Amino acid sequence: MSRTSRPVDRNLVLVGFMGSGKSTIGRRCAQALRFRFHDTDALVEHRAGKSVADIFAEDGEACFRALESDAVRDLARERRAVIATGGGVVMDSANVARLRRTGYVILLWADAAEILARCGTRATRPLLASAEDPAERITSLLARREPCYRSAAHAVVETTGLPREEAVERVLAAYHSLVESSRHRHASNPA
Repeated sequence: MSRTSRPVDRNLVLVGFMGSGKSTIGRRCAQALRFRFHDTDALVEHRAGKSVADIFAEDGEACFRALESDAVRDLARERRAVIATGGGVVMDSANVARLRRTGYVILLWADAAEILARCGTRATRPLLASAEDPAERITSLLARREPCYRSAAHAVVETTGLPREEAVERVLAAYHSLVESSRHRHASNPA
């Protein structure tokens, strides 16, 4: 294993649908691990000088996805970071490959009803803003994205009905388990 891929240096990457808790849980995990915290949506907004909702409205989803891929490429180069990704980041296999190369990807999974309750105002959620039936839109998007989420993830943490602190504990336990498993593989199979 090279210096850049040591288990202890690997990022913690959170993927999941909007409202699954990636940013909130990610910040708390970063504090606990003493890692830097990054959010792909926040980086896109900073670079574009406008909100994700405005990017979608003014420039379209394709422009947002290109900006998101640039953010993923840059953040995947980090070490000892927690990266909260946008809900659709896993739909691009290049994004997934970059994130898995330097990090352990953990899927935060919540059911459609919980996501709808967590999303609050639709104005800040571009994929729900124009939906006639937000619940149906969430269910449809979840069904389409679930295979990509699950294939991208090294581990899954179910967050439906889970208090945030318990979700944080479960994510940290999953991350530490992945690090330990990698250490054991490395120790028994040195290159």
